[in-house]
Amino acid sequence: MVANGCPTAQIEGTLLSSFWPIHALHPDCSRSLVKPLLWVIILCLSVASLSSRAETMTLEDCEADKLVLQPWLSALEDGSGRMDLSAVTALPTTAWEDVTARHLTTTQKSSALWLQLNVRNNAPRECRFWLFPGTAKARDMSLFQREDGAWVAQYAGAHYPLNEWENPIRLPAFPVVLAAQQEQTIYLRMASDLRFSMQPMLLSHDRLLSERMAESLADGVVFGIVLLLVLFSLAAGYILRLPLLFAHAMSVLSYVLLVALIAGYGFVYLWPGNPQLDLILIEITGALTRFLVFVYLRILLMVRKQPALSGYLMTLCQIMIVLVALGNLMLPPGSLLAQAAAELVRLFTVGVLLWVLVTGIRQGLRYGWFVYLVTSLVIIQSLAFLAFHQGLFPVSPYEYSWFSVSTLPGAALLTYTLVSQIALSRRREKQALDDIERLKQTEQERLAHQVDSRTTQLRESLNAQGFLLARISHDLRAPMQGVVSSARQLRQNGVSAQEASRNIERFASQQLELIDELLEFSSSELRQKELMIAPGYLFGFLDDVQLQGRLLAQSNANHFESILSSDLPTLVNADFRRLRQVLVNLLANAAKFTRNGQIRFTVEPGATAAADRVALRFCVEDSGRGVSAVDWERLTRPFGRGDNASGEKGVGLGLFIVKQMLERMGSQLELEKSSLGGAAFSFELLLDPAGEQEVEQSFIESYEASVVDNGSHVLVVDDSPMVRDTLSDLLGGYGYDVVSCEDVDQALESLQNNAFELIICDQSMPGKSGWVLLEQVRRRWPQLQMMLYSGIPPRRPEQLAPSIDFDSYLLKPATSGDLLGQVRHLLHSHSREPARNKRRSV
Repeated sequence: MVANGCPTAQIEGTLLSSFWPIHALHPDCSRSLVKPLLWVIILCLSVASLSSRAETMTLEDCEADKLVLQPWLSALEDGSGRMDLSAVTALPTTAWEDVTARHLTTTQKSSALWLQLNVRNNAPRECRFWLFPGTAKARDMSLFQREDGAWVAQYAGAHYPLNEWENPIRLPAFPVVLAAQQEQTIYLRMASDLRFSMQPMLLSHDRLLSERMAESLADGVVFGIVLLLVLFSLAAGYILRLPLLFAHAMSVLSYVLLVALIAGYGFVYLWPGNPQLDLILIEITGALTRFLVFVYLRILLMVRKQPALSGYLMTLCQIMIVLVALGNLMLPPGSLLAQAAAELVRLFTVGVLLWVLVTGIRQGLRYGWFVYLVTSLVIIQSLAFLAFHQGLFPVSPYEYSWFSVSTLPGAALLTYTLVSQIALSRRREKQALDDIERLKQTEQERLAHQVDSRTTQLRESLNAQGFLLARISHDLRAPMQGVVSSARQLRQNGVSAQEASRNIERFASQQLELIDELLEFSSSELRQKELMIAPGYLFGFLDDVQLQGRLLAQSNANHFESILSSDLPTLVNADFRRLRQVLVNLLANAAKFTRNGQIRFTVEPGATAAADRVALRFCVEDSGRGVSAVDWERLTRPFGRGDNASGEKGVGLGLFIVKQMLERMGSQLELEKSSLGGAAFSFELLLDPAGEQEVEQSFIESYEASVVDNGSHVLVVDDSPMVRDTLSDLLGGYGYDVVSCEDVDQALESLQNNAFELIICDQSMPGKSGWVLLEQVRRRWPQLQMMLYSGIPPRRPEQLAPSIDFDSYLLKPATSGDLLGQVRHLLHSHSREPARNKRRSV
């Protein structure tokens, strides 16, 4: 049989053969049944494909308070971010897909998300709502809806100046008007330079105000609490010197500023017309936050106690954070290079944190549970971001509302840091107090021991006081004897009045030194064991000592002899005050026990000279009674006297004082039999040589009547700048016209060009000596006065004619009175004409 000309063999090979029994069909009707069945299949497939698109949202009335739009939204991802409304509306319906949680979180900065909403208003009146995107982080938001047959655009977000917003309020929303009994399509475009999440909603006017007020109130409360906590932590960290607390507080403060900037507070209230500045500040604050977090982690993980590599890796992470921020600012938005670099840096920092943590554990650092918690949270958060961007983690780590609440976890961690660090500070304080208490106890024990020691020292000091008073009283006798001797000689016309007055002045000065020592002792400033080492002229000092020895010897009609070796150094470093007391005591002792005899004072190089020091041997001999071995033991003790000292004045302190002072100088007194028949006391000193440039003055200040010269011309020749300057100042102050030269050649040149009445010359100078200058002057200007002012006695060259000599001679350091007296004597006591009539040119 044939139905409509369709054979049965054609039906057997069709798709429907398995669903419909062939024997039930009439062969003629098989063709008429296939065509309707195919249409049914196509219709089912079409319905299935349409069911995948979002349904149209239907409103039965306008009383809805809040409608979450996700179930009715369709999404279109614009990877380039360059599609406009005309391009989007021209796309087929198959290009759109239902919105999922993935669509509501942007992960690419360069992409844009188009959302399509089909809504039908079945209410009998017009409905007005606010489309609230549900995010403050989106910087480019556009809403398109038809009004009077044309598309109308509304804009919001920090991408546009605030005055271009449809509703210029933070947390932007778009007004939506739905005509009664009509269906309308709304397009919402969302893009941003920052990653964000959102939850679009339709809100009534009152609900929008409520949402804004609630979020603003939450922001105010959260920011207020967190900022108060941060400021307190900063103050506590600074005052208590807690770097961990300070660094943690700074990182939380930086994150709070970042959240405030992203939430739009800076753009809306501070720079509403500068979107680019807002983006730059967000990028800088974000980098600063990550940088400060690593500063905090460095302290928390005790990187300083780890190998240097850990510190280098942490520093490298911080540098990379800064470089990524600079790249985001310099490269175009959405740059794949910047995004890849950011992901690599995030992965690198995770590895570094794990390395530093493991290294610290292996180093035996004592980490608490809080260290593991914070490090784990940072690592987990970084891995969550990486996993979400790679599509491995379905939950978005980005907030779409109540963004300020994200600061609370950091604030909670900061609270623990604050409490733990203050507790640590209190423990340290308690430990410090305990240490102070132990120190106090130790100090009390030390003070008790010191009191006992000082009591013993006080007893010794009282004994020393008595001895010191006796010693000074004893030493005062020698200068007084010199004064008395000078007065007797003056009365007997043995010396001139001028020489006697100078001797009396010299002895009085020595007496004043001893009185000053007594005053120092009375004011508890005396340090008997301290030596006042200073550079000085040795021959000038010995000349003063031998003068005093001669006067002491004359008190008992003794002959005094002084032998000073020519090999002695010119200047040495010594305590000349103590050395004078030693020598005067020995000379006074010799003069006391010798009558109508002989006293010899000898100074010569010693036998124990070192490479950089000079040895001097001092010896005082007499022809008196001598000292026996038994008496010598007694004489070296205080108040000890010999058997042969009966009938002589004294208390037995002289030799003991000498012995004690020599011990301080590193020497010792020796007793020998003198070749003169009496006793010979000697000692040897090791002294450091000195240079003339080390001496502060080339003369000793003394009283001199103010007699001003009328401008006599004086030439000073000395290789020492100190001597030239001090002599020029002294003579210039008394009206003399002074010219100074440093060597003989300069002096001869000056004499050739100028007229002088007097030359003051040194003896030993580099190159040509003062004797050469003397010979030249006597040959060319024989009437010119010349005075030798030297640190050593005159050492006349053998080849020099006996008739050539200086007019006067003084040893350094002479007193200013002696020096000026000699100058006046040479200038006014001889009527010699100047060397030349030519005056000195200026």
